[in-house]
Amino acid sequence: MNTLVDFITYIKGVEYLIAISAIAIYIIFWELLKPKPFQTMVKALKEDMEFLKVRGAGYVVKTAAKVVAAPFIGLAYIVMLPVGFFFALTFSAIGGLLSLAGVSPTLGWRPMEAYFGGRKSKTEKTDKEGEKGGEKKK
Repeated sequence: MNTLVDFITYIKGVEYLIAISAIAIYIIFWELLKPKPFQTMVKALKEDMEFLKVRGAGYVVKTAAKVVAAPFIGLAYIVMLPVGFFFALTFSAIGGLLSLAGVSPTLGWRPMEAYFGGRKSKTEKTDKEGEKGGEKKK
């Protein structure tokens, strides 16, 4: 070990091995305290084997393929993060320029106003003085 990073990496590795060993020892100890040790594990293993017999080998292959594909899907997500960031940055810049020009870049969607049955039309009543909705005509 030459550097502090090497030392910390080594110590973290030892810590993880100690933690995993402690968990395994606890599970074994807990099972040994039961009247029929490891009976639940054997039962679960038998149920899993029956399930695999019913589903067939294709199910196992599909599941294995999904497990193998997971890191590549995560990598694709990480690669696409900068693209999404630049898209959001560009959209914000264009929106700012459009708002300076007096144009709204949004589609006018307002989540607080949901007209599921259609927008209700406003009826304006004209009173005898020629006012509409409380405003005078100009």
